[in-house]
Amino acid sequence: MKTVKVNLNKRSYKIHIGNNILKKLPSLIKLDKPDTPLFVVTNKKVNTLYGAKLKKALKPLGKKILFYEIPDSERAKSFPVYIKTIRRLARFAKKVKPFVFAFGGGVTGDLTGFVASAYRRGVPYIQIPTTLLAQVDSAIGGKVAIDIKEAKNIVGNFYQPKMVICDLVFLKTLPERELRNGLAEVVKYGIIKDKKLFSFLEKNIKSILKLNAKTLEYIVFKSCFIKARVVEKDELDTKDLRAILNFGHTLGHAIEAASCYSRSVMHGEAVALGMVMASRIALKRKMIKKRDYEKICSLIRRVVPKTKLKHIRLKNILNALSYDKKFIYGVNRFILPEGIGHVKIVDKVPDVLIKETIENTRV
Repeated sequence: MKTVKVNLNKRSYKIHIGNNILKKLPSLIKLDKPDTPLFVVTNKKVNTLYGAKLKKALKPLGKKILFYEIPDSERAKSFPVYIKTIRRLARFAKKVKPFVFAFGGGVTGDLTGFVASAYRRGVPYIQIPTTLLAQVDSAIGGKVAIDIKEAKNIVGNFYQPKMVICDLVFLKTLPERELRNGLAEVVKYGIIKDKKLFSFLEKNIKSILKLNAKTLEYIVFKSCFIKARVVEKDELDTKDLRAILNFGHTLGHAIEAASCYSRSVMHGEAVALGMVMASRIALKRKMIKKRDYEKICSLIRRVVPKTKLKHIRLKNILNALSYDKKFIYGVNRFILPEGIGHVKIVDKVPDVLIKETIENTRV
């Protein structure tokens, strides 16, 4: 088992990475009281596949355990589902402070973290991500949120988990599209911070997609390590340091909102499109060499080969973009690459360039 520590003083926590490590959970968790109720938020698919395994791991920790299922889609990150989850938690843990678990992908983690941050003004929770995307990105760093129609993740908090358990066993049952979805976020880390990781991906895409244990462990560890180091320097996203993690997300989130969070475009696919578009803007502004631009686009095409924008209207993307929480005082803000391994925050990208880039982009 490999471990990455996120150093945030009193809010510090560890990310544990390895194969079949869920069984180690009882030795890793410290409860305030032995009778603490354990509330697990999950979805039907994950619960069917792995619920019994988690329940067995949690059994030594408490007698009162509830698995609460939410929908398995981005639409679960909504006020109705949020309120239903809070109310179920309140009925389950009357007069007692519960311990909460997010057991699923990024949607489950975001919603559960938001619930944990608000219930009783904050209760402890643990992330147990079951998708590659959640293991390398969304389960780490403390950003928890729900969506509204206008924009993704615009209602949320910063609330750190007590621990993250990345059991690679869960990835074995992921459909290939889900695996590629998460791999897009790993590509992001290579572009923003680690040229060696980018090169590793170029050479090992096939091995990763075949679920080779060593390559999976490497990319999850490297991604967690990079994100942890960035979050440590700018936990609350106030110093323009954590912003680099949003590479590809400015237009990516707008695409998701414009598609009404449908399964036609998954998060990683939208981010892949966003990374291509951001790289194209950088090329047009002469910030990046054409060779690096082509290498970025080539790797993204290998990771996410079929995503297109043809069913999503330009005006809907631009409308969603106007709500982006990264914009400051009405001025747009993009993370643009200057080369593989380095990006820069750029404000006031001309609207005409944004429109042209969206219209011309195909991954």
